[in-house]
Amino acid sequence: MRDAKTSNAWLSRFGWLVFIWAVSVVATAVVAVLFRLIMGLAGLTL
Repeated sequence: MRDAKTSNAWLSRFGWLVFIWAVSVVATAVVAVLFRLIMGLAGLTL
């Protein structure tokens, strides 16, 4: 019983780690798109 509880806790922590990583990647992508949009509106294009 104790091993199952420990395994569950580990999986829960790993799940939160993956969730937080994914949210940070999405947030970084959103900021990058906003910067591109702002720079495009300012005439700073490649």
